[in-house]
Amino acid sequence: MRALSAVAALAASSVLAASLACGREDRQSPDQIHAEILALEKERDSLRERVNELMVNDPRVASMPDTPVRVGVPTTLARDLIQRVVAGFVDQVTLELKNLKVKKSGTVRKVVTIGQYDLRVTIHRVTGKLKTGKPEVTFGGDKIAIALPVTVVSGTGQATIHFKWDGKNVAGATCGDMEVTQEVSGGVRPDTYPVAGGLVLTATAKDILAQPRFPQTRINLKVVPSEKSWAAVDGILGAKDGLCGYAVEKVNVRGIVQRLVDKGFNVRLPTEKIKPMAVPVGIEPTMEVRGQPVALAIQVGDLAITEDVIWLGARVSVAVGEEAKRQVEEKKAQQKKGKGEARPGKAPATKPEAAEPPAG
Repeated sequence: MRALSAVAALAASSVLAASLACGREDRQSPDQIHAEILALEKERDSLRERVNELMVNDPRVASMPDTPVRVGVPTTLARDLIQRVVAGFVDQVTLELKNLKVKKSGTVRKVVTIGQYDLRVTIHRVTGKLKTGKPEVTFGGDKIAIALPVTVVSGTGQATIHFKWDGKNVAGATCGDMEVTQEVSGGVRPDTYPVAGGLVLTATAKDILAQPRFPQTRINLKVVPSEKSWAAVDGILGAKDGLCGYAVEKVNVRGIVQRLVDKGFNVRLPTEKIKPMAVPVGIEPTMEVRGQPVALAIQVGDLAITEDVIWLGARVSVAVGEEAKRQVEEKKAQQKKGKGEARPGKAPATKPEAAEPPAG
């Protein structure tokens, strides 16, 4: 028995020695681990100081709202969104003017009254197709400014010229009374108009809403008569000579029509077609943390717009557990009540704006 006990003790010693021999040779001692932790804490403190220095010197944070929670939206993101929404807002719009009437009358004299004329031009229809260029968006001073080029790329015009001549004295006997009606047509001269406006921002816990603000803007459509139309205008009484030719030259029908089309026709640009847009900021009012409901009461603060960042400030209070559940249920009840009170209504019809006579 003693021999067996000795053998067992020898075997146990051999196993213990083997296990010690298999241990990690690179295992750190407690002192080494403590020293490493101290080194990491020192590096952390150094990095924290560096971050604080960078934040103090960063112009992007200089105008942050003085609130506990601050959300920053880079203006590069906002600019891209605004340009996408604003660009092309009138690309599918065709401006149209109808039934414009212009008249001119007068007396032609050569020592004595030769005659009286009455010239009436009826613009049946003028159209202009629009195209927007790339908008320029600038930020700063708590404002967003937009400069937008709008181009009239093409268009058409149709009109009727009615000329009436009442000859007097010798001219009356020579030329008599005359009345001529001539249809004319043409295109619209391409031109670009700068449109300037801005965006007014309001904020909620979920997004920043940008409402366009543009002053009433008018563009001037200028009709360019076709060569065929000019030839027809020149042909009005063009065969007359002598005293009749003198009368025609004094009336100068082409000159009157030319001055009319040179003045152009003013029409309002439909800037109301630029719709509001929203930039999401994503402050969630409810969430779950480790299985417990958490409700955030968010009071949105001031907006600050700098060259680089749109800042949204907010004050937040936190409710956890049963209190959070109660607040969530109250909010759902309020939303349900609000939807129940809302009644769909038919939007009032808008009257088209009356066509404006030629500028000047």
